[in-house]
Amino acid sequence: MSKKIKFKDESEKTLILLVVILSIISGFLASICLWAIQKDSLSHDAKNFTRNLLNFELSILCICAIFIIPVIGPAIGYFGAPVLWVVNVVYCIMAAVAISESKTLKLPCYEFIK
Repeated sequence: MSKKIKFKDESEKTLILLVVILSIISGFLASICLWAIQKDSLSHDAKNFTRNLLNFELSILCICAIFIIPVIGPAIGYFGAPVLWVVNVVYCIMAAVAISESKTLKLPCYEFIK
């Protein structure tokens, strides 16, 4: 059972929803920009959601870095990269739906930022 996110106002909810949607295209760039610029002005629940999204995108980035390794990259990169992109899109859509319903969603990730 997911708990409700308490936003300060509707603009905060819209901002986080926009960042989640932009994360499909830009990867971690949208979430790290929001985290760097707005982290002190976000509500507690919104800050936790944004941090979780950033950690998820950074985890995806680290997995993509494995594809650069010459021995491993070509072997799994051709199949792994499209699968990883689909996973990113699916989880971003799930996060967008959760935000629009003001519910929490724990994305699977390594905790880079605590």
